[in-house]
Amino acid sequence: MSSGPRPLFFGLRIGVWYATLFVCGSLAIVFATYYLTAVSLAQRDQQIIRGKLGDYAAAYVRGGARVLAATVRAEQQAAPERLFVRVVDRGVESVVLSNPEGWDPSKLEIASATLADGTLVQVGKSTEAREDLLARFRAALGLVTLLVVVVALTGGWLATQSALAPIRRLTLAVQRIIRTGRTDARVPLEGSGDAIDELTALFNTMLDKIEGLVTAMRGALDNVSHDLRTPLTRLRGAAEMALAGAPDPDRYR
Repeated sequence: MSSGPRPLFFGLRIGVWYATLFVCGSLAIVFATYYLTAVSLAQRDQQIIRGKLGDYAAAYVRGGARVLAATVRAEQQAAPERLFVRVVDRGVESVVLSNPEGWDPSKLEIASATLADGTLVQVGKSTEAREDLLARFRAALGLVTLLVVVVALTGGWLATQSALAPIRRLTLAVQRIIRTGRTDARVPLEGSGDAIDELTALFNTMLDKIEGLVTAMRGALDNVSHDLRTPLTRLRGAAEMALAGAPDPDRYR
């Protein structure tokens, strides 16, 4: 009789459930972190665009396209971020490019403001830097997720092995009793006071009861055998004496 695979599969199921819950919780935290980071970066870019839009519109009102271009050039020399600036004044379009290589329209986020004289001022910012940062962040989160999975599987296996150790000792004790027929074996208590410890204590109490019943049965059988031994000895002696004498049917009866 072997019950080795069953505890193994039981422990494997518990470990898988533990790892699944741990990984799902960790993934939820990772995705929430990525989402909040992406939203925060997008809000930051929008704040920069709206702030610069107000500054550039004020510069255009003060001195037209010349002052606006000078303001953009001065800021770009001091700041690493490049902004797209476009002005449409009475149908005449003037684009102040702060990036010599031009812009990719599909990656521009633009905010617009219309001045009192009808002039349209637009300020845009490329999303390439943000997407590059988020790509690196995704790679880091992927590595973290992989480590979380490894830790979850390892921790789940170790936790289930530790939790199943008392059950294994209980199973081995039952197998030993069934194999040897001895009821004096006991399972040591961990002293933790948990459900497994309580079950072990109940099992040991049951073994005490069984051992007491077996001992009482053995004592009763010994008494019965002792009580029967004397009459049987007398009957055997009388039969031997009858057989040892002269043949006599009445004596035999």
